[in-house]
Order: sequence, then structure tokens, then C-alpha cells
Amino acid sequence: ARPLTLVEIAQATQLPTSTAHRQLQLLEQLGRTYRDAAGRHCAGVATVAPLPLDHPLNLLRRDATDVLRQLQTQFRATAVLTVFLGSQRLVIEAITGQHAIAPYIGTQAHSPLHCSVSGKLLLSTLAPAARAQLLGAAPYLARTPATLTSRTALFSQLERIAKERLAVNLEENVEGISAQGVLVATAAGHAIGALALTGPSALFSAPQRAAMAPVLMRKANLLGASLSAHAVARLLAA
Repeated sequence: ARPLTLVEIAQATQLPTSTAHRQLQLLEQLGRTYRDAAGRHCAGVATVAPLPLDHPLNLLRRDATDVLRQLQTQFRATAVLTVFLGSQRLVIEAITGQHAIAPYIGTQAHSPLHCSVSGKLLLSTLAPAARAQLLGAAPYLARTPATLTSRTALFSQLERIAKERLAVNLEENVEGISAQGVLVATAAGHAIGALALTGPSALFSAPQRAAMAPVLMRKANLLGASLSAHAVARLLAA
């Protein structure tokens, strides 16, 4: 996050100063770090941007930017594209809504699977046994009074999501924040991620959600038909 001195790095890593120095020399040789004019150590290009510009994830990010911006402009909520890497969720891009209430800063989504749109969509692509393994034993953690904690209720909802490719989170993770999203899949049916809108619950009334759903589906189909989505599917061996 900022340049660090050798002593600061040794203290943060709890390594002897001599060991930290040797490790930093190696990292500098590999291009992972560099030293600024004051001799402090900084993250290098290979650390902060390890993927090449033509990597499938970067291609998909570029293809998705205009789609996300259009969604944000039309519905005023934060528009997010997430890719499923196994059971992990990588935030490819996010265009923050006008209220700036649900910004995505990290590249990994950490919201619980059972009470987030991207999590539910990911779970909907899995067999019941795989879902149970990821979720653990019920009852599930109640983040808000609206969180589904029953396995029966959640799995019933996931079966519907699997058919409709549409998931909703109405204040299930954070009170006052809601979301709606759809599965992004290639023409061959390979699920690669989720396209979602999230923001203040006032933006997610029933009529508004009804208006969002077909637009989200069209945009997801557009992304799913892109060459970059097919490249990501190959990357994921989907």
C-alpha cells in the first residue's frame, strides 16, 4: 500500500533484518519489488499487475466495462461482474452507483455464499453435495433478520435460481443494502460468473427488480457470447 523501509518490512513479517534483506534482494532481482529514491522498497510491476494485457480475465474486463456502465446509468446502482474461480469469487470490474454505498474495493468477494447474489449464483451451479460441503452445517450464519438460515429453504431457493439464472438478495447480508443478479454463461452453457446490481434497498422495489431482470439477462447473454467469455471458460476448464 506504500513504500516501506527494510526495518518496517522486517517488523511486519517478523523476520530477522538480515533475512528480510536477502529476501528483498531476491524479489528485486525478480522484478517483484524496486527501491525508490529514498531507498524504500515498493511493489514492482510484476507484483501489482501480474497478468498480461491479453489474459482472458483482462479481455473480459474490457468487454464488460461498457456493459456495467450502461447498467449503472440506467438503474443508478453499483454494477458488478464477478468470475467464479472454483469456490472463490473474483471481482473483475465494478462501476459504483450514484449513492456510492456498496463500493467494491478488493478483487475478491468475501460476502457469505448463502446471503449474497454472486454466492447464490455460484451455489446454483453446483450439485447439492458440493453446496453442502461449501456451506457447512445448518443453521447458517444470520447476518440480518432476512438471512436464510435453513438448509431446506436455501436449497429450495437455489433450485429455483438454477432454473431461472436469477438471484436476489433483499437485505440478507447487510441491512439497507439489496442486490439482484444473473448468471453469466457461454453459449455452450459454461457458467463463468455473475452480473449484478447492488445498492440501497430503495432501488430494489418489486417493480424496479422486474425492470432490472430482463436487462440484466440481455447484458449477461451479450457478455456470455463474447470471445473473452469463451477464453475465460477455457481458462477455467469449464
